[in-house]
Amino acid sequence: MATSWSKTQQFSQSVHSKRVANYLTLKLLSVSLILRLSLVLFSLASFSALAAQSSVQEFELGGYARILNDECIRLTPDQQFASGSAWYENAIDLTQPFELTVCLVLGGNDSLGADGIGFVFHPTMQTGYRGEGMGFAGLYPSLGIEFDTYQNYHLADPPADHLAINVNGQPHHYASLVGPVDLPNLEDGSKHLLWIRWDPFDKSLVIHLDGKERASMKLDLVNRVFQGNPRVFWGVTAATGRKTNYHDICIKKLVFASADK
Repeated sequence: MATSWSKTQQFSQSVHSKRVANYLTLKLLSVSLILRLSLVLFSLASFSALAAQSSVQEFELGGYARILNDECIRLTPDQQFASGSAWYENAIDLTQPFELTVCLVLGGNDSLGADGIGFVFHPTMQTGYRGEGMGFAGLYPSLGIEFDTYQNYHLADPPADHLAINVNGQPHHYASLVGPVDLPNLEDGSKHLLWIRWDPFDKSLVIHLDGKERASMKLDLVNRVFQGNPRVFWGVTAATGRKTNYHDICIKKLVFASADK
């Protein structure tokens, strides 16, 4: 009887232990799910609270840039050695999501066209070298996303129109974080839909052009590029050289957190 009672007691303790273990496991899973759900809700709430629209009147223009209409800015005319820039008037906070939807027009000169458009992130509204530098060359610290329509051999450009992500004003592709990535011909006079999204939670930058993902990367922008400073301005620059094109940008939607609030 003692042996039978001992076995019964051991079985009862085992069942109790398993119940406790299962309870603790379920509780931990519940806590984990709650934390994940809270993070998702926080991210969505933060994103939905960001500014979501913009106007061409909110850009500071430099060089040859001028407003064409309610949503488009011409950065350069179709003439030699022209450069233009359009900087958004408010600094953005890179600890929050950033989303940009615009249309690019890179002129109608194909074989005789140059040089392209650059999207620049920099602590001040400063424009870099024109021509092959497309307005971001020489800026430090900076992040530049180039849409290059001319092959500069000494910069390791491919023959095709291309995209690249560069840091610290270095236009040579040996320093590119991503690219060069070949693109279809952009010098067709048409609007090309561009979507850029920065997600600070997983530190990812994604670029879509004409409905297709063209480039992506993961990088701690704030610490690796901007030395811990999350407050930066963003702008769009373009330039021509001996070969020319007109370059336009049309603003569709901006989603960002202002760093100046």
